[in-house]
Amino acid sequence: MKAKVAKMIKLLGLNRHSLDDLGELYHDFSVLGYTNRQKGGFFLLNQKCKSPILSAYIQWAIAKSKAHAADNISFAELFCADGYYAILARHFGAASAIGIDNDRDNFLSDARKIADRIGIKDIQFLKEDVNRIDSMERVDIVANVGGLYHVENPVEIIAKSYNMARKYLILQTVVSMSNDEPDYFETPAPGWTWGSRYNRYSFDKLISDLGYEVVDKHFNELEGNERLEDRGSVYYLIKIRETII
Repeated sequence: MKAKVAKMIKLLGLNRHSLDDLGELYHDFSVLGYTNRQKGGFFLLNQKCKSPILSAYIQWAIAKSKAHAADNISFAELFCADGYYAILARHFGAASAIGIDNDRDNFLSDARKIADRIGIKDIQFLKEDVNRIDSMERVDIVANVGGLYHVENPVEIIAKSYNMARKYLILQTVVSMSNDEPDYFETPAPGWTWGSRYNRYSFDKLISDLGYEVVDKHFNELEGNERLEDRGSVYYLIKIRETII
């Protein structure tokens, strides 16, 4: 596989650290030393807002999951699109990673190509509905990032994400900035025919009511989104409570 990829790159006259031939990708992969063309619009600016927080949470969770340097930490990214955070997790030291997405927007095929080009091993990409993750094997760290606001049953998906994780759950979702009602929840999302929406206060109340152990939380604005209903973003790093038998 490596020889074929190298030959293709040479024939196309590309820099070996370029992903330009893959077309416009969802994420920018320059943090891994690769250049690529990224989709226009909100993609780059929103990544700049989200990635520093999520990357820090992933690195923290991997480090804190290791009792010994040789421990093999497993990772899963839900709503993975092109697999950016699953690939980052492997780069940061996770021994294995899985990216899960229903591929509604046709980004999943890019994930395998990107991982192969970068040379990331022990990573899988599954076309699957997140509603079915309760039938999958548990992993040490689950990152439910980028798609929770797409579903109409976010509480159920959060619970399944929590149960899938053995050590840490990372949550990120879009929240509305158009109101501050403490019990606000709307489905479908405002202006859409699908999805759902909390605001930063009602989502925080939800996490508190679930009784999860929050290690850290954060809020910022997704500067690539214009509507207040789509502009807020919340982040949670949650430690999984050990089950006592």
